Amino acid sequence: MHRSRLPALMARIARAGGAEAARATVAAGLTWQTCARLLHIPDPYAGAVAAVLIVETTVAATVSAATRYAAGCLMGVLLAVPGALYADPGIAGLAVVVFASVLLARHGSLGHHGLHVPTTALIAFALVRGRHPDELAAHLAEMVLGLAFGLACSVLLFPAVRVRSAERALEELRLLVARSLDGLADAVVRQERPRTVLGPGWEDDLGRALTRARTAVGEAHESLRWNVRPTARRRRWHLDDRVLGTLTDVAGQVTATGRLLDAHPAAAEGSRSGTAFTQPYARLLRTTALGAYPCRGGRPHPALPAARQALARLGAPGCGRPDGAATDRRLLRPLESARTCLSAPAPAPPARSRRLLDPLRTSPRR
Repeated sequence: MHRSRLPALMARIARAGGAEAARATVAAGLTWQTCARLLHIPDPYAGAVAAVLIVETTVAATVSAATRYAAGCLMGVLLAVPGALYADPGIAGLAVVVFASVLLARHGSLGHHGLHVPTTALIAFALVRGRHPDELAAHLAEMVLGLAFGLACSVLLFPAVRVRSAERALEELRLLVARSLDGLADAVVRQERPRTVLGPGWEDDLGRALTRARTAVGEAHESLRWNVRPTARRRRWHLDDRVLGTLTDVAGQVTATGRLLDAHPAAAEGSRSGTAFTQPYARLLRTTALGAYPCRGGRPHPALPAARQALARLGAPGCGRPDGAATDRRLLRPLESARTCLSAPAPAPPARSRRLLDPLRTSPRR
């Protein structure tokens, strides 16, 4: 019983940021011990704080946080030292240092790490003004060690690889796009509005799925940057941006089709004059849905070339209702754009040389 609960507990801790907390703990502990044993600093709180504050979920985010932290501290020191040494009286120098450091802290390039500009400036001003330069040097050495250990722990201690979450988000988007196309086909056949078949919030659901997919793919790419894990090095994400772009374009065309069907419900009438357009149009919607299901960057679905010919026949003059030819053409344009996006060939992956794996392979000259 306890063994079955342990994996669930570990998974819950991991979802709550347990790995990030563990890396920050190790970095703070190593910084504290190194400063205490090598630099002989009794309470190296500044280094431990620096190590904790820069550790993020991904390596790239940790490098960015460390850069901003270091830049903020450096600006504070550069502002405080001249003010403490040359400003007289001291209250005037303190006012100038605080004013300038707060202005720099509010600059957007440092983010929330801009807070370290006035904090470091005040500490440095007090130490230099009080004739304690050795303590200032020790304080800066602590922060340098904290930054170094924070970066090292983020790089070496199992950095996150957020590929599976991106794959799940893309799969959810593919399924939702395909189901929306199937629902539009059902609406055409049943002579109903798309909102009746798919629900009143189907466009909002599709937009939220797109937002989640964009966020997940961006996080996945960020997690692979400067990641030394073998799992990250084996990942080939050269197609993911293209797949996301294709699904985004198709989702836009699906939304446009649904709005046209909502605005022109007469386009899906099933009368004798409209049957010649309605039934083939519904089949084309379902064929496009078949092409959206396997949209993973590989070869397009084999039914898509046939759908192109069917679209050309359906859009030919004399097909469908003479009184609704303009509406029919408006309905066909988004479907043709979606089919074109799904039929676009994917770029081939870069070829890898096998000479290093098989150095005894004979060359063509032999």
